Amino acid sequence: MKKILSLTLLLFIVFPSAQAQEKEMQRANKKFQQYAFVDSQKLYLSVANEGYESADLFGKLGDAFYFNADYDEASQWYGKLLEKFPEEATPDQIFRYAQALRAEEKYDESKQLIARYNERVTNDSSGSVYDSTVVAEARRGYIRGTYSIEKLGINKVGYSDFSPAYYGEKLLFASTRDTGTFTTRVHKWNEQPFLDFYTADLSDGKASHVEKLKGKINTPYHESSAALSPDGNTIYFTRNNYTKEQYGQASTGTNKLKIYRSTKDKDGKWKEAEELPFDSDEYTVAHPALTPDGKTMYFASDMGGSLGQSDLWKVAVNDDGSFGVPENLGPKVNTPGRESFPFVSNKGNLYFSTDGRPGLGGLDVYVIEKETGTMYNVGEPINSEKDDFSFIINEDSNTGFFASNRANDPLDDDIYGFVKTGCESIVTVNVIDKTTQEPLVGAMVGIRNIDNELLESGEAVAPDATYVFDEPDCGSDYFARAEMEGYNTAEKHFMVPETSSNLTVTIELEPTITEIPPGFDIGKLLNPILFDFDKSNIRPDAAVELAKVIEVMKEYPSLKIDVRSHTDSRGSDSYNMALSQRRNDSTIKYIIEKGGISPDRLTGRGYGETQLVNECSNGVDCSAAQHQLNRRSEFIVMED
Repeated sequence: MKKILSLTLLLFIVFPSAQAQEKEMQRANKKFQQYAFVDSQKLYLSVANEGYESADLFGKLGDAFYFNADYDEASQWYGKLLEKFPEEATPDQIFRYAQALRAEEKYDESKQLIARYNERVTNDSSGSVYDSTVVAEARRGYIRGTYSIEKLGINKVGYSDFSPAYYGEKLLFASTRDTGTFTTRVHKWNEQPFLDFYTADLSDGKASHVEKLKGKINTPYHESSAALSPDGNTIYFTRNNYTKEQYGQASTGTNKLKIYRSTKDKDGKWKEAEELPFDSDEYTVAHPALTPDGKTMYFASDMGGSLGQSDLWKVAVNDDGSFGVPENLGPKVNTPGRESFPFVSNKGNLYFSTDGRPGLGGLDVYVIEKETGTMYNVGEPINSEKDDFSFIINEDSNTGFFASNRANDPLDDDIYGFVKTGCESIVTVNVIDKTTQEPLVGAMVGIRNIDNELLESGEAVAPDATYVFDEPDCGSDYFARAEMEGYNTAEKHFMVPETSSNLTVTIELEPTITEIPPGFDIGKLLNPILFDFDKSNIRPDAAVELAKVIEVMKEYPSLKIDVRSHTDSRGSDSYNMALSQRRNDSTIKYIIEKGGISPDRLTGRGYGETQLVNECSNGVDCSAAQHQLNRRSEFIVMED
């Protein structure tokens, strides 16, 4: 039937709270004589504000603001990164940019970046956070369990059976089946009998013993989509506009759907039904669903204020039987397409069908989780390339029913039963020091979902600095984020398998505060200071790194540095000595002239190829990468 409705930023970047940053800066100022350096976000800002540009600079600034939840600033720097250095942006930075834009409600731009992210991670062994197509998303992406389905034996071949509803110990459903009465009315649209309500016995574990619903509910016209009140004494259902044997029409001459209500008489039989006060001859109101307490009704309608062909609405059900004012669920739920067949589970999760969102085809079943507000496609095998709708579930037993026309003619719907089996997975997050590999007991760990929403958090406990996430959803993606005073914040993406598993996620944190003794090489914390072959001029990428040195020397006026320049072994020894000296002179001159640093704070010389870091000496066959390790600059902290 028709369904209605670490760069370690030059001296150790970190992303703690603003309060922690201030505390560490104060400590650094007090202990400068010990060469303690802190978060250098402001140093990067100074460098960027001087007009320097690099992928590393923009990316680390974006990361810094992102981890501090300053998404507006983060998106600005990620935007510069993607604009100026698109090929150097990492997949993680592209993803964080998308998340930052989502926080600003720039959903279209965010969606484009997710597509870009997917392209970048196609060959990444860690996999994509989002699947590459919307079909794959519906099939795998957000399934919270595994469903096994079975077509019920109560379906009538050649007729439509759908809209299952819990009815005490029975299953209530709508059907066009011909029950053999003397007068059978046939709907002109599909040449099938009109829908009536039937019940099936569920006491044997399977639906059986079909009977037509007794009482004054069924009429010569369509009835379907019922919801029973918590006490079982009131039923709400959908019917054609047919009240007190009067067939109603809109001004256009069409007969709309309405929601009716019936209560039981003293003998427990359903009385004559009445239409609800927000029904109308001019628009459709259908598919009622009640919350577990019976105080709110969800329904589908195309009444004024709807965003699409059929929207989901809700209305308060007052204790005296009256109703509040219907409220549209808005664009976060409704689309220009059809949203219909709502159902509220015993745990308060809202299920519904829609053809206005990514899916496998036709109507697909979606759910909005009560606790998190997360909306997702329930995936296969509930959804198919055909219409899948009128989904109901008991989330205590994880069993339920839905209807689909997947196996038949589009006008022939069948009811399926299902069992949902969840996984019992455990995720253990270990937090360790990246340098020492020692556990960081006391580190704070947060678990975030794909929408960057914090689900839970707590400390990594002794002895191994572990945090246990013991209720993950099967087949779902998460991020584990770890932070600790004195360390850079870091996070790691992981996906929980669709079957039970024990997953371990290790997060390595880099120190943000380091006691730097005399002789410490600051150059190890920078990106390489590179020169063109046989040249000594400062390249733009080298200028960015030297700008960081300048900012540090400005921040700490007592700091003195010895600049040491080296070459690889290619070329004569004397030539390399002269070349390294020219590069050393250029480096020191740049810092003095560009940064306004006093010459008496800088010393240095060229060492040529006299201090190689590997075996690549004269005559040894080495790769370009091995030679590159010897073409380096060192910035050695000197005694004050």
